Formats: sequence, structure tokens, C-alpha cells
Amino acid sequence: MTTSLVSRLAAVPGLVRPGISHLDMKTRLPLHPLSVENAYGDPRLLPDLAEPGAVFAEKLGVELIVGAETGGIPLATSVALAADLPFAFVRKPGYVGHEDHEPTVRGASVAGKHVLLVDDAVAQGTALQAFTRELVDAGATVSGVFTVVDMREVSGRITPTARHLPIESVATYLQVLTAATEQGMLDPKLHELAVDALIHHWPDNDPRWTLLNTAPAA
Repeated sequence: MTTSLVSRLAAVPGLVRPGISHLDMKTRLPLHPLSVENAYGDPRLLPDLAEPGAVFAEKLGVELIVGAETGGIPLATSVALAADLPFAFVRKPGYVGHEDHEPTVRGASVAGKHVLLVDDAVAQGTALQAFTRELVDAGATVSGVFTVVDMREVSGRITPTARHLPIESVATYLQVLTAATEQGMLDPKLHELAVDALIHHWPDNDPRWTLLNTAPAA
């Protein structure tokens, strides 16, 4: 992807946020999770983020764009418009509808279609695997995945689905952090420590977590 698009993404207010946090109340993170949905608020940026997805859809020869609830729906809508393809969305696993046997895939019919699944990010691929299963159960063939941010390079275990499906993204997580630092939105020392923690998966008792607490925010 172009450097300018990654820079524009990283510059979105509130997308990169300093501060130690926890994922699912278990895994400690050196930064808050990316607020990718903040990028959808810019009416000039959203279509530009969708354009690589439309190019990827054409390359794969898909017939339909599917947004993953909820973060993938706005992006998938934009991708579908840019690609001039039908749109559908797939509910989160465990969704309970208002009617008995309410379908988990809504919008255009995916049965017998090759589809591009769109989400805001992919990390280990657990959600991706579940969404893919829902689409296959509905009769679709998932040809590939498009996301704003690919976080697999800093994830531990990767699901087979996230390992084998073609995945295209606007940027990797580390590219976003680098671009945010270059634009003064993330302190260089904090960036260095955060990347080390992400890549090497610091244990909870690592004393360097205290350095993250004392590093300047920006």
C-alpha cells in the first residue's frame, strides 16, 4: 500500500492511543487496541481505504463483498461501492435474532458465490475463522479477506484460516505504529518499547512494563 495512505490512517485522531491495556482481561498490551473505526469518520479517507479492497476483489474475481459485524461493515460497504459489487454482512458468532432461525448472513445472497470477507483488522484470526464458517454454512466460498490493519506479525498463535486464506490489508500494525511515531503522535521511546513488547511477548512479570508507564505519551 502507499506510504501516504498508511500515514493518513495513522494520523486519525484516537486511532493510536498510548497506555497499557489488557485484551479480553488477560493478555497485557503495551498500547490500547487500535480504534480502527475512528478512520471511518473521515468522508475522504474511507473511500481511499476501500480502494485497495476493490482492487483485491477484482484480482480474486469475487462476486460479492461481505462485511464482518461490526467493524467490517462500513468498510465493506465502501469496497462494494468502489468495486460495483453486491453487498452482504455476516453476524457475529452467537448472534440471536428477533425471529426463529433468523439467518446470520444478511443482504445479497451469498449461496454459490465467491466472496471477499472484509473486517477492520485481523490478529490471530479467531473471529475470521468463525465468520468464514458462517459464510461456508450459507453456501459461500470465501476467496480472500481484506482488512484495514493486519496484526498477524505480532500475534502468537495464528488460526489455519488466517494462515492460508489470501489476506490483503492497508497496513500492518507495525507500519501504523511507525507512521504514528514519524508524525509525532507516538513518542519514539514509547514506540521502541511497545514494539519490543509486542514482538517478544513480554511476560507479565517483565520489569520493563514499568518503563512503559513512565515513557512520555507523545
